[in-house]
Amino acid sequence: MALSPNFDLKEQLDISFKDTTALSSLCRNIASKIESGSIKLYTFVEILGSYMTDQNVLTREKGVTTLSSVLSQLPQDYLTESELYFITTFYCDRMKDHYSIIPSVLNGIQAIVNMIHLPQNASSSLLRVMFEHVQCQSQLLPERCKIYLVLKSLIENRLNDIKPMGPDLVYGIISSMDGERDPNNLMLLFNILPHFIKSFPLGHLTEEMFEVMACYFPVDFNPSGIEDLNVTREDLAEKLTPCLCAIPEFADYCLPLIIDKSYSTLRVAKLDSLNLLRESVQIFGLSKIESYLPDLWTTLKKEVIPGRDVEIRDTALQAITSLINIISVDETVCKNFIDKIIVDVKSSLCDVQLSLYRPAQTLLETIAAINKTICVQILQIIIPLCIGQYSTKNSFNDKIALIETLNNLMKICSNYNFCFQDVPELSWTNIPQTYLDSLTVENIELKSKIFFGLTIQKAYLNGVQRSILYNAICNEIEAGCDKIQIICHTTIIDFATLYLEEIIMLVKERLLSNIDEMEVELLKRRIKALSAIAKIHELGCIILPKIVTILTDTVNTDICITILLNIQKLIALKKSDYNIHQFLYKECHIIDKLILYETNIIDHKMLISNICQLIVRNLTIEEQRAIVAKYAVALDTKIPETDVTVMMNLFISLRRDIDLNLNNDMAENLYNLATNNSNLDIRQTSCKFLSVLLNKIKVSDLDRIVSYLENKINNNLSADNDIKLKQHTVNFQIWMTKALVMRGYAKSQYFLENLTLLLTHDEIGQFVGEQYQILVNKYEDILITENFCDVKIFYKQRVFEYLLRQNINFTSAMRQNYLIALVHLLEQMPEELLFLHLTELVPLLIESLSLSNEYLVLWTLMSFKLLLDTKHDIFSDNLQCIIPRLLQLSTHRIMDVRIAVLECLVHYANYPIILINPYKQTVLDKLGVIIDDRKRLVRKAAVNARTRWYLVGASGEQSKE
Repeated sequence: MALSPNFDLKEQLDISFKDTTALSSLCRNIASKIESGSIKLYTFVEILGSYMTDQNVLTREKGVTTLSSVLSQLPQDYLTESELYFITTFYCDRMKDHYSIIPSVLNGIQAIVNMIHLPQNASSSLLRVMFEHVQCQSQLLPERCKIYLVLKSLIENRLNDIKPMGPDLVYGIISSMDGERDPNNLMLLFNILPHFIKSFPLGHLTEEMFEVMACYFPVDFNPSGIEDLNVTREDLAEKLTPCLCAIPEFADYCLPLIIDKSYSTLRVAKLDSLNLLRESVQIFGLSKIESYLPDLWTTLKKEVIPGRDVEIRDTALQAITSLINIISVDETVCKNFIDKIIVDVKSSLCDVQLSLYRPAQTLLETIAAINKTICVQILQIIIPLCIGQYSTKNSFNDKIALIETLNNLMKICSNYNFCFQDVPELSWTNIPQTYLDSLTVENIELKSKIFFGLTIQKAYLNGVQRSILYNAICNEIEAGCDKIQIICHTTIIDFATLYLEEIIMLVKERLLSNIDEMEVELLKRRIKALSAIAKIHELGCIILPKIVTILTDTVNTDICITILLNIQKLIALKKSDYNIHQFLYKECHIIDKLILYETNIIDHKMLISNICQLIVRNLTIEEQRAIVAKYAVALDTKIPETDVTVMMNLFISLRRDIDLNLNNDMAENLYNLATNNSNLDIRQTSCKFLSVLLNKIKVSDLDRIVSYLENKINNNLSADNDIKLKQHTVNFQIWMTKALVMRGYAKSQYFLENLTLLLTHDEIGQFVGEQYQILVNKYEDILITENFCDVKIFYKQRVFEYLLRQNINFTSAMRQNYLIALVHLLEQMPEELLFLHLTELVPLLIESLSLSNEYLVLWTLMSFKLLLDTKHDIFSDNLQCIIPRLLQLSTHRIMDVRIAVLECLVHYANYPIILINPYKQTVLDKLGVIIDDRKRLVRKAAVNARTRWYLVGASGEQSKE
């Protein structure tokens, strides 16, 4: 509201006081005028003076509201120190006024405490008056929040200004927050209190400050309204913890509180107590916690042993770790504490069959990991117990548990770069020999753990022991157990990091020896082992040329498949210390050898194709050009069926910069393979390969090739052609359209429309609908960025939304084909996109359920299951259509349809009672019949659905609805 030249400011205020919106606008205008200098602040305050002193409380309140609003809109650096002194004095006086004016006063105070030039003594003056005349807990929620925000601003920005208040400040804060229950206000307080407590001496009010916070511990909070939903119980507990242990002086109040609450029957109380202990000991230090150590250990022990609740146990272990880390500054105190723990749990370690063995083991392992000194102290007790039992126990399960303990402790020792025998008291042990002697055991799990333990000890095995282990590894590789073989492969790789020359000799003299003469199964196991360790550069250089040679020389199918599978696995690795793809290409000439490899077995061809694709994908552009120069000429001629899959996969991964010079003859060859070949795999590979070429080639060539292919497609779809040819042609057309849409080709919309129009075709309309999802298939592995294809963002959304808009264009008999295409498309779409279009989609899904196509019905039900969880209004509004139709379909002849219907009904049982209760009895009656279905899976689903519907409307059920 602009200031009118016809009225003075007072008249403007008189008018605006009658309209809140007008007053707000006027305040903004006044603030702007003051900032620009058109109006002086003192002039404005003088005009407000008559309102401030008016006998009518409402008028005074309006005056304060106006001033506070104007102040809140002024820049924080605008007012001078003298102006702020005057304003502060005024607000101190207003806080003594009628209680109804207080909210407006607080608005003003909140504005001025953030002003840059606030006088040094103004902050304490405001707080003294506020503490004396404004009872915080008597105010409404918004006003309490403003008081806390004022405190927050002053504590964070003007702590030195308010420190002279001394105990009065502490008492004022305690009084202000005492009894606060609002979660948002508590979050605000818990955020500012640690800083205040650490920065301000609490003196004789230390206990009172702690108690005013401790009353919230452990946090017991459940959101009761929408305004509470942004705060969780965990949020409050997390923010309260630093408050309760902010300073060491809190130790004598906090530690007894922790001990007391840890005996609570409430799970959250235990967790909060343990979390508080973990954080608090780091603040309190040894001097404060030493006297509490016995009680703290008693508290922690009951949570760790037996430790049935895993979360509480793990939290307790974290607390123990934190506690010991703090007391470890005093070696004597720490040693005595660890000794106490050992004494209390040692009896549980004396027999591995005791139920408390594992909890005790876990506890000591956790403690041993804290530092080397403690680790040695633990080892001196636990190692003799384990070795003694291992030598006397006969049960494999017992031995496995004991070996696990030894392995875990060895792992901890290795982190500190020492072994058991380095401890003087354990120098008599010979763990490596114990492990090596046990390698002959028959139990697979025990043997696996022994190999793992020897790997941990690799730095401490002597030459003889390593030789024995290498021999055992080779024997296991040749013996044939898959699980042990994998562990053996890992062991070799681990030992190669320290003893590379020894492993190289092992490979040459043992794993590669007599490889041309051995029987098939043994050779297969050797190949698996050699391939697994070939990811190490020095080993790969020896192994891979030999394996590739075996592949090209052997005629044994099993050997070939094994080699191909293991090469595929090797080159699919994400991490390796050298470029395996380039080594295979350059040094082993694997591409040339795979191209020349003769086989008619389709599995061989697919493996070879995949290997070629993966290798070419990872080559440099120069290396890819060399492959094109050598092999692309084959595309100009009629490719033999036996070579087509490998040849195409060779070129699928080429970079976009590489031009295959796709001419009409080449396009015709590929098109004929895609549409006329009798082999399904060849047709599909040809479609995919040609789509990749169309996605990558430059636009000038693309226009020519697309025009040529469009004519070929139109000819094949002519009325007198065979139906199979038409279907094959449509399949290619879908792949072509997909490639063009993905790259954002200028005419891609035309091809999308042309393809969609085929849904009306008498002969192939339904086939088009069933294949339409290929356009957006989320399991795509060819037209992907890894193959350097052009994939525009949101292309799937474009296809989906275009098809959805075509709803009005499909009527009568051809409508079913349209719905088939749409429903098949839904499975491939991101859920977020579907949720945006539920209002349009759901009526179409309901329509699909009424059609005769059984598989359309099934696909529709699958989509329904996903979407029903949204509880969107559209599903509630159409209950009278959907539930009766679901009940009709519940006896459908196809089992999967019946199960999908029952699962949809389960989802509907979660809808508000007021909506679904009218259908309850009808649903239950129908489900009572289906429970006797002839198929077990249907009966199981029916029982689940009937149980859920029985609970509809039951006491307490869905009360939140």
